[in-house]
Amino acid sequence: MRLTLQFRIWRRAFPIAWEQTQLLHPAKLVVSAALPTLNILWKGHGILRAQHPVLRFALVGVATYGLISVFEFLWLFTTGPRFTGFESATAEKASGTPDPIDALAIELSALPQSELREETLELAKEMKSFEAGSDREFVSTLVAVQPRSASESEHDEALDRQSAQLMEYNLNTWRVYRDRFYRPARTFRDELRKRLGIRNVNSEPWIPALDRALLVGAKPIAQAADYLAGLARRLK
Repeated sequence: MRLTLQFRIWRRAFPIAWEQTQLLHPAKLVVSAALPTLNILWKGHGILRAQHPVLRFALVGVATYGLISVFEFLWLFTTGPRFTGFESATAEKASGTPDPIDALAIELSALPQSELREETLELAKEMKSFEAGSDREFVSTLVAVQPRSASESEHDEALDRQSAQLMEYNLNTWRVYRDRFYRPARTFRDELRKRLGIRNVNSEPWIPALDRALLVGAKPIAQAADYLAGLARRLK
């Protein structure tokens, strides 16, 4: 049973890790160019020192880029089970595209600063309450601790049930968050950034629950709620 659950997690973590691997990340390209350059400048030493400098640069650069990409993917893949592990390819593509202007965005753009602040704080409070309530509900449904007289097989069965319950809990939490909070939270965030004059979004922290609908870490929804509340409190 455990092996089957692990395979299910790996199967779902693989496409998530591949989608998150940033093949054209600037830092990766800079390192892939800097290392072969240093390798060439290190006269008489370095890798492939007997080869032509152009070939030497190309081979070392490609090898460096490949190793960085492989290690990045493996790191994302091994940490994948800590995510929900249930995101579909369709949901991933949809979450990576800009949200269309909808009725909520139009409504928020017409709100005064004070009202937008209060509405955002209320949304953040609801998000944190949902996560806290969901956690309490999951804890209450856990299999009771087996008595000391329980056999090893009974203990293993209890652990298997808990694993299945954990997967189901993660799936349900992610679905409710996606359907109820994800799009409104992004719309609030975009309006707040616009009001605060934040043009360079790359300077802002990456919030997985807001940017990709990924529930990463112990309190991912609370992290998104705290970020929204922080933006709202900066409004004058």
